[in-house]
Amino acid sequence: MSADRNPGRWIYVDSIRGMAALAVIYFHIAEVAYKGRFISNSAEYYLFYVFTEYVDLGKIAVVMFFAVSGFVIPFSLLKAGNAPLRGFAISRFFRLYPAYWVSMMLALAIIPLVRGDVFTLKQIIANVTMLQQFLGQQNILGVYWTLQIEIVFYVISGVLFYVRLLHKPEGAAGAVVFFLLCAVGMAATRYAVGIKLPVAIPLGLTVMFWGLLWRHGASDQAGAKLRKLILATSLLVVVTVPVISLLSYNVDMGFGETWYRYTIAYYAGMALFALFTTSFRITHPGFVWLGAISYSVYLLGPVAQPIVEYILPYRQLAPYPIHVTIVLTCVLTVIMAYLSYRFIELPFQTFGKKLAFRQSSFPAVSSP
Repeated sequence: MSADRNPGRWIYVDSIRGMAALAVIYFHIAEVAYKGRFISNSAEYYLFYVFTEYVDLGKIAVVMFFAVSGFVIPFSLLKAGNAPLRGFAISRFFRLYPAYWVSMMLALAIIPLVRGDVFTLKQIIANVTMLQQFLGQQNILGVYWTLQIEIVFYVISGVLFYVRLLHKPEGAAGAVVFFLLCAVGMAATRYAVGIKLPVAIPLGLTVMFWGLLWRHGASDQAGAKLRKLILATSLLVVVTVPVISLLSYNVDMGFGETWYRYTIAYYAGMALFALFTTSFRITHPGFVWLGAISYSVYLLGPVAQPIVEYILPYRQLAPYPIHVTIVLTCVLTVIMAYLSYRFIELPFQTFGKKLAFRQSSFPAVSSP
């Protein structure tokens, strides 16, 4: 799972991915059921009320995903080879795009049939690139928005690697501060002129580079100076997030966000990530396996959901607990995700690694 020289050492990070992927599924169904008032069970109604209005499980999971990316991904650039940047780009392409395209094709086949949604040709073509929102088009599946931030993170990581800053704690801390300031600037502009600027992009990058800084602290060589740097940087994020949230979400611009819900999500996501990488590491094989297939779980949850809806409709006042739908959706998602992992992800990852190794065996044009 990790590009670390001793991957088994970080298996508990895979468990974080697995739990976060299921949390996204849970939240999406709970939110629809609560907002549509499809709940006949009062206990579920109040539970979903808390999850929808205050504790956004979906965003908490996304924050954890961002932190995991920062913790794991940049270290794959430490692999030996004459052209690490080129190898990194190739391996990341085959890691992300094949499974993404499969989820997109399934969504295009299933969602219009079940829900009647219509996707334009421009939207479909833009979504093929994984950069659709930068091209002014909507995501075919809502979960795709995080992948565009992931791509930006890869590019910035490559630049920092080239200038020899990526694997220095000071470089990671500097990136956290820079993107935090970008988020504050965008939030202030959004507040002043009422333009819906994507504050989530610099804030997501802040969490990713915080995850990278946290990884430095997990090293056996981490000393008191490094730990003070991590603490100071973390406190800066903690203090600044509510300010960004207040400036960005004092007025609803279409996402139903509130400043306190946004703040709680970032606090909880970072706190849980810190907990699960320190004093409460989960290494049970079941959770680790779930983490291994978590990318496909994340992509295919929104595809499995309409299938379950068709068999067991819940977008109406349901006579049964909504958790029945949630459990069935999770089970179907895990089955689909395993098949995607086994027959799409693994073969293409293997091919990508071979191609990256073959490319890195050629003399590099230049090196940082």
